[in-house]
Amino acid sequence: MKDLPTLCEADVVVVGGGPAGMCAAIAAARAGLEVTVVERWPMVGGESTMSKVTIWHTSDKTREVIFGLTRELVERLKRYDGIVRYGHFPRHHETYYFSAEWMGIVWNDLIREHKIRALCYTPCVDVLAEGRRLRGVVVGTKTGLKVIRGQMFVDATGSADVAHFAGAPTVVGREKDGKCQGMTLVSSVCGIDPKRQDELRKAHGTLVREMHEARQRGEVPAFGGFQLSEGRYMDWYGTQLCCISGDPLDPEDLTRCHMEARGKLPKFLQFLREHAPACEKIGLRWTAPSLGIREERRAKGLYTFGADDVETRRSFADAIGHGFWMVDIHDPEGSGHTTWVDRSIHLKPGETYQIPYRMLVTADVDNLFVAGRCASATHEGMAALRIQSHCHIMGQAAGTAAALCLTNDSRPADVDVAALQQRLITAGVMIDQERVAAAAK
Repeated sequence: MKDLPTLCEADVVVVGGGPAGMCAAIAAARAGLEVTVVERWPMVGGESTMSKVTIWHTSDKTREVIFGLTRELVERLKRYDGIVRYGHFPRHHETYYFSAEWMGIVWNDLIREHKIRALCYTPCVDVLAEGRRLRGVVVGTKTGLKVIRGQMFVDATGSADVAHFAGAPTVVGREKDGKCQGMTLVSSVCGIDPKRQDELRKAHGTLVREMHEARQRGEVPAFGGFQLSEGRYMDWYGTQLCCISGDPLDPEDLTRCHMEARGKLPKFLQFLREHAPACEKIGLRWTAPSLGIREERRAKGLYTFGADDVETRRSFADAIGHGFWMVDIHDPEGSGHTTWVDRSIHLKPGETYQIPYRMLVTADVDNLFVAGRCASATHEGMAALRIQSHCHIMGQAAGTAAALCLTNDSRPADVDVAALQQRLITAGVMIDQERVAAAAK
């Protein structure tokens, strides 16, 4: 491996160009560092583009608590008229539905503006390491294996690929059997009668009940939630409709999952044509290029975030931001059920927990951060942190901390947390300093 040709070098190498990875790359670049992003898909954005999961939650139901790069992304989307609509929480608008197509353009704008080297179509397949430090990541290209060398690395792959290849401890799925949360293929239909939209909207609850009854009779496959969209870019948005379960680390099983999820659509569309008002002539508009994957492999860090951190609304001395999502587990068996329907587990309006920096720091590699859904957490803990706005927080913190490490010639484990927090606050991230101080006592 040491004899492989060098493709490029950078101060910070971010592997995985999804929401966490892109925020890490932008934060590092704004600190004056040379940054390379390595992405296996044809475009960056991950769940926000390739999986078409186009919703960001930012509110604790009384106010917005997630700002920083998330706020900037929202404002950039607005300039393109890329925010489809607002809504979700009663009486509050701080949930944003956006266009995946415009989101891809926003990410591209940021890459160009910050002179980030982006390598799409480029899977990471191994690493080069010396002792406790990474020297490079090995990537597959059309001309063979090559090395991207760097000083600091951010694993934002969603599956802890870099940490795994480096020999750092990782875990997969839930503790009892290793199964991961259910996956979803997002889809959209067209052809809804525009003159009967109100009729369809009013019938939505009844339609869902009828569909569950049809599922019990074996007339339609297992499904998750689906919803009407009042936006310009879609008519009926199947956010969780095509649910599926399997092993996201097994390429053959993942292929099966994708095929089976797409294969459910003919029966769903036929049911809607026969039972849903205004849907007699609907057709399939699109399916997302990629399954929406909620959980894969996770690295073990200096702190493992768990369900109790959510349930106790825990504060941390090393907080990098706030979270508010509940322990939202999509059934690993593929039934489409999610714990989100249990309203008792939702945080009350105004409640948040804090996200600790230490969950981004691996214990065994001295120049590696993990951010996004492969950060250090339990199955239940990551079920709360996996939403994109929380991943933005982790990514922005990782990129900012990488810059501090290079400035001070320090390891991620030795970062001056107070300095990191101040940089994040200056960049617009909300961190309640009173809670930080109380947690430090």
